[in-house]
Amino acid sequence: MNVQKIREEIKQLERKIEVLQVRLNEIQQACDHHFIGDAYYETCSKCNKVNVLYY
Repeated sequence: MNVQKIREEIKQLERKIEVLQVRLNEIQQACDHHFIGDAYYETCSKCNKVNVLYY
């Protein structure tokens, strides 16, 4: 592979990641969350959204 092909593949994968991140956010926003966790963070057992509880 040459450098140009590798860069093009990276750009394609970055675009796909962006689409998947948008879809993930949509799913997590529409989820009826069921959080489980401890004093530091909790995770939804349905969509895996993480809430940090302690900074």
